[in-house]
Amino acid sequence: MKKISILFLLIPLFTLAQFKISGTFNPKEKFSQVFLYQVTAKAPAYISYTSINKEGAMEIPLEKDFKAGMYRLVFGVPQDEYYFDFIFNGKENISFEYVLTEGATFLTSEENLLLQEYNTKADEAKALLGEVFKPNVSEKTFLNVFHAIDAVQNTYETESEGMIAHHFIKTGRIPIPKKKISLKQYISLEKDHFFNHIDFNDPVLQQSEYLINASTIYVFRFAEKENDKAYKENIDFIASKVDDNFSVKKSIMESLWNDFSQEENAEVANYIADTYLLKLAKAYNDQKLIMAINAFQKTGIGAKVPNFNLGNSQTLYDLEEANNYLLIFWSSTCSHCLKEIPEVKDFLNSHNVSTKQLQVVAFGLEDDEHPWKDTIKNYPDFIHVFGAGKWDNQTAVEYSIMATPTYFLLDNSKRILAKPETLEDLKKSIDDL
Repeated sequence: MKKISILFLLIPLFTLAQFKISGTFNPKEKFSQVFLYQVTAKAPAYISYTSINKEGAMEIPLEKDFKAGMYRLVFGVPQDEYYFDFIFNGKENISFEYVLTEGATFLTSEENLLLQEYNTKADEAKALLGEVFKPNVSEKTFLNVFHAIDAVQNTYETESEGMIAHHFIKTGRIPIPKKKISLKQYISLEKDHFFNHIDFNDPVLQQSEYLINASTIYVFRFAEKENDKAYKENIDFIASKVDDNFSVKKSIMESLWNDFSQEENAEVANYIADTYLLKLAKAYNDQKLIMAINAFQKTGIGAKVPNFNLGNSQTLYDLEEANNYLLIFWSSTCSHCLKEIPEVKDFLNSHNVSTKQLQVVAFGLEDDEHPWKDTIKNYPDFIHVFGAGKWDNQTAVEYSIMATPTYFLLDNSKRILAKPETLEDLKKSIDDL
């Protein structure tokens, strides 16, 4: 009787784990863990993780009620570099081989193998398109290449009918010219028809990053670099295509805002925020996003930085003696700071930069006054500010400080000229003043 009871207890363990995803990583010693996420329009949703063994192999069971859709494996840092997405259709096991220099190759799974094969063919087609616009290509060859591409598209759309992969494959259809045209003319044709086969209301596309990626490609491909007017027009067009699907619109606009804010393009980033994103963030009560937008608008290139007290009844805005100001957020317990701040001092001294030309304001993010008080004695020419509370300090929050040291190069009116990310960038920015 005891044996029978144990048998019944074991049955659910076999029935729940109906399918699995398994694979190998090469080099096998590179990665130790792999994390499984479900891909959604908002953000990847964590599901589980497992270890990668010494042979570079891993396996994650997919329970019986595991929903069909798009999933992601993350296996390194940074996450946006060491990952790949896959389809689970609820009907099959998935196996893969990941090679660091080549990426993931699926070995089993009809869905993923077909999409993988299609993507390979699409890449080959792009290579062909690079050749057909050369002046010596005949019209016959030009049209034949496009007809061949169209035939491949038709084949894969037919083969993928009824599959999750079909939702992605059908979006790859490109416009087919009726006669030979120039590359410039084709780019214009491509722009006019870019979204013809992309349905923003398709729930499969919505529960993936495809709509975000397609929108990003459209914004940047069909605008000359640093043409802010063209960027804005493309963004407006995408907004009109999304229409009243506010969740999808928020995801797309947030991604585009991140792209332009990271590029320090305040003009376009603020346009996205003011025209679309702030309203959507407030509608969804996304306080974190609202704070990020507000912080960027306060600390983007060209913005006048938030004011703060220096002590002795004086504020940053009260400083008027220098032509420029270098604001450094640092900490006396930060090893990077203790290495770089002396180099900043030495650089200014070796280049004979006076405090009239450039005044340094060093804002120490500290838990207590020691060893800050001792450390600042080495920098008598700097204006020092004690920032109690470290990361929770109100000024640090207003400036959206995430790491130390962080540099802001300001003009006399306290507007941001540069936000150097490294010491070398800082030196170059000072040289360029």
